[in-house]
Amino acid sequence: MVRYILQSGNSTARYELCSRVCTVGRNPGNQICLTDPSVSSFHAELTIMPDGGGVRIRDLKSTNGTLVNGEAITDTVAQPGHSLQFGGIEFALTGETVEIKVPTAAAPKIAQASGCVQTLSDGTLACSRNPGLPATHQALGGCGAVVKCPGYFAASSLRSTKLAGGTAGTLLFCPDCNARCEAIPGVSLTQPKKKGLFARLTQTVQMSLSR
Repeated sequence: MVRYILQSGNSTARYELCSRVCTVGRNPGNQICLTDPSVSSFHAELTIMPDGGGVRIRDLKSTNGTLVNGEAITDTVAQPGHSLQFGGIEFALTGETVEIKVPTAAAPKIAQASGCVQTLSDGTLACSRNPGLPATHQALGGCGAVVKCPGYFAASSLRSTKLAGGTAGTLLFCPDCNARCEAIPGVSLTQPKKKGLFARLTQTVQMSLSR
């Protein structure tokens, strides 16, 4: 993209052609207002070519005329480096190449599992927060907690939220990073119940009698 600028010879005035079409003249309604008496109220019209091929200069039947490179014109295309004169005011047309960059949003980071995976004595996965419990759920995409965590949990270690209305259900989340957790495929969600004191005493007596 080319940005076109009108620069006066003595560097006291500088006008950037911000819109595709602008007018030059003494009237305050012009985009470029020149108060010199040699300039007509609506002196000339400047149009930036859509393909960036210069600026079209059209004289608006001004009293003292419009000149490009010293020659009176009614309608012509000026290029950077040409001189433009409206009445007694002269400008140099310059062009600056502008690179437009569209900012792109950073791709969302997906938490990945990290840390050491622990197992129980029978080889089943252990809960990352309570290693004595078997893991029944895993964090989707891994756990993003500050402390390294493989992202495997027992259901009792997770934060739960009940769904209201519609189909009843419960959503489970990691209590540290709030990652959504779902059941590990193929892993039973029911944990074996611990034997009570009476059951353990009975088992001990039976083992003694069998010796």
